[in-house]
Amino acid sequence: MAKLKSILPEKRFRHTLGVTDTALKLARIYSADKERVFLASLLHDCAKHMTDEEMIEFLNKRNIEAAPVMKAIGGNVLHALVARYLAQEEYGIEDPEILSAIECHTLGKVGMTLTEKIVFISDYIEPGRKFEGVEVLQKLAPKNLDEAVVAAIRSTLMYLLSENRLIHPRLLETRNDFLIKKASEEKEM
Repeated sequence: MAKLKSILPEKRFRHTLGVTDTALKLARIYSADKERVFLASLLHDCAKHMTDEEMIEFLNKRNIEAAPVMKAIGGNVLHALVARYLAQEEYGIEDPEILSAIECHTLGKVGMTLTEKIVFISDYIEPGRKFEGVEVLQKLAPKNLDEAVVAAIRSTLMYLLSENRLIHPRLLETRNDFLIKKASEEKEM
């Protein structure tokens, strides 16, 4: 943790601790693997201190391809991909589920695991977050994790659309996957 604290700005480190605390609370509620949740949430932003250029150079040196839309959006989504590889190289993380939870904490992915959902929503609702509607999501997450993830994605999409910003297709794929799963479950009832 000392290494992480030394590279992240104070505000980012406080955010990381808030995410980790939130994630561990949700891990207890949903009986998730606490060690995986702890490590993924602790390292989810370990690349946030890097510039867009540094992140692209980091990926290029390792022959890791980032989609053009990811490069165009920049650090807001690029850091998650870079963090996955930093966690592996700098912090010795080898567990594929932890690495995946780090990588998909911003955009999600189709077929998210419990660990991935917890890290995703914890990043969105940690106590330091102050935006309209965050309180509703903070109350929803302990009651219905999937609904909280979908609501967070909806909120993000609404914001991106209102700002006329680029939207990574994986965010839409994640949302659609949750909605398809929910419709399928309702159909079976």
